[in-house]
Amino acid sequence: GNRFTTALRGLLDYTGPVEQLHAPVHMPDQILGFQKACRGDSAQASGNNSVGTDCPATMAERSTCAAECKSGATANGTFVCLASKVRLTSVCPGQDLLTMGDKVLFTLAVVASECPSLEQLRTTLADGLSVGKKRVDGIFCEVGEEVPLSKEDARLAGQPTAKALTIGGEFNVDASGAQDLQLRVAQLPD
Repeated sequence: GNRFTTALRGLLDYTGPVEQLHAPVHMPDQILGFQKACRGDSAQASGNNSVGTDCPATMAERSTCAAECKSGATANGTFVCLASKVRLTSVCPGQDLLTMGDKVLFTLAVVASECPSLEQLRTTLADGLSVGKKRVDGIFCEVGEEVPLSKEDARLAGQPTAKALTIGGEFNVDASGAQDLQLRVAQLPD
């Protein structure tokens, strides 16, 4: 875990503490790839057999929902609410091609000078957890409020404030490797 935090500190002018916003979550049988020309965002059902979702207007933390299919068939994959963000994909594929597998999701809170690029973040996460970059999916970094730094951190950063960041994503894993990866992801902030 320390490798990720150290690498992140090497990318940015300033990086403060990194903490888990939720325990890593293993989600079996999730969409690993969906080949469709125009893909909706994570809150909208995908696939040419989809007619919408069964998602409520407001989702509680860790609640799930799914696409609704024209034929009444069961959708592939689920949406899940984690750290105030709807994640994952749910599909009624019809004739579309799906690749199914498991995912481990994570969300971190970081105080830093800025968000690294998504490619830098993907590389840092893959290297920090010793997984292939193709297994790192759905990476995001969202900038929150400006936060004051302690005198010591301000001296190190060369500025009195930094940004509250939310960093998250998904790892595509085999079911047999999900538990091990969850443990390693839980150590990212260390």
